Amino acid sequence: MKFFLNKSIFFLALLLTFASCESFIDEEINTDPNNPVVVPIQAQMPSIEINLADVYGGAFSRFNSMLTQQVEGTARQWSSFNVYTGLTPNRFDAAWQNIYEGILLEVKLARATATDAGFNHYLGILDVIEAFTLLSATDVWDDMPYSDALQGVDVINPVYDTQASIYTTALGKLEKAITLLEGSPGAVLPGADDVFYGGNIAGWISAANAIKARTLLKQDDYAGAMAAAQASFTSAADNMAYQYPDASAAGQWYRFNRDRTADLEFHPQMQGLMDALDDTLRANVMNPLFITDHPYMVADFNQEMVTYREMQFIIAEADVRSGGTQTGYDAYLNGIRASFDRLGLDQAAYDQYVANTDVAPGVGNLTLEQVMTQKYIAMYLQPEVYSDWRRTNIPALTPTAGADIPVRWHYSSDEYLFNSNSPSETDVDIFKDRVGWNR
Repeated sequence: MKFFLNKSIFFLALLLTFASCESFIDEEINTDPNNPVVVPIQAQMPSIEINLADVYGGAFSRFNSMLTQQVEGTARQWSSFNVYTGLTPNRFDAAWQNIYEGILLEVKLARATATDAGFNHYLGILDVIEAFTLLSATDVWDDMPYSDALQGVDVINPVYDTQASIYTTALGKLEKAITLLEGSPGAVLPGADDVFYGGNIAGWISAANAIKARTLLKQDDYAGAMAAAQASFTSAADNMAYQYPDASAAGQWYRFNRDRTADLEFHPQMQGLMDALDDTLRANVMNPLFITDHPYMVADFNQEMVTYREMQFIIAEADVRSGGTQTGYDAYLNGIRASFDRLGLDQAAYDQYVANTDVAPGVGNLTLEQVMTQKYIAMYLQPEVYSDWRRTNIPALTPTAGADIPVRWHYSSDEYLFNSNSPSETDVDIFKDRVGWNR
């Protein structure tokens, strides 16, 4: 992991320099009140959360939405990504580095600060963020360096943890987070520095349960997933999300459309699926040209990490798999309604849509295909759609080239080059090497 090595050597050099000067220079001379040695947790937290929103709403959203044919690459390098030939390791360098250096390393540093000060609610939040990050990353990269990583020059070739062990670790962190968040907060409480929830601890407990539900679903624990989903969000107001402020600090899709106009557009496959269901009102919001005037990909985009509508569809899926009851059917309709709300469509638009018996067939008649199709539409641009498609093969997708759609991402090119414990690039087949829970 090249960037950790370089960073560690840099700081080691600084440390040795300061140590050599200490004997003949007044120790106070190197104290800069504007650059404190210890970064306050209140300064660390917003940076970590915004980094997470950026990478999840950026590379994860763009690549996963393209692979599941919600959007298609239509120009420049994205046209080669769209037919898979351009999905070379270097294309994933930035996402890999952002995950490790921008989030996981910063969480480690912030945890040290919070642990020393006994800030228990901060520790709980950091556990939720770390679990979410690990799960999102392992879902596209499978086995990853984790327990041996983030140690600088002490470990320059970290070994890879299995996806199963990462899942176990993440679920443990979520349980620990809930315990911490339900207990004493410590001397300092999160507030405005928490840009996801503004210090609302109940929101973080709900988010931990929501992430747990998503995780258990991929382990085929449908009863556990349903219980966790029911213990999570009660409305879209509870979503784990970051509201970007304006065009000067805009959401990732707005920035992409501003800087890469016409590289990505709405996919004809998704348009055809929605046309078949007379889903014109939602399609009209999703499908205008991808420019800065797009009605959904706005500057002040509300970037969601995990949502109420996803939880409702998890409840519906788990219920359908066990036979189908009113509980699951109601959750299914709630998920559709939340999608209409997210797109700014009113009750009349929703009522018109669910009057179609192909959409709302009644209790006892709901199928897994209907649940997953509606979830696919409702979670437009949400990276988790890629996991849903790999789990269920719904909707049926035709590769844009060749015989197969990629079922994972390549590791970063730096990882292949500089970590001796990494598999070689030729050993990783993005078309055949399914991640652990998908085998």
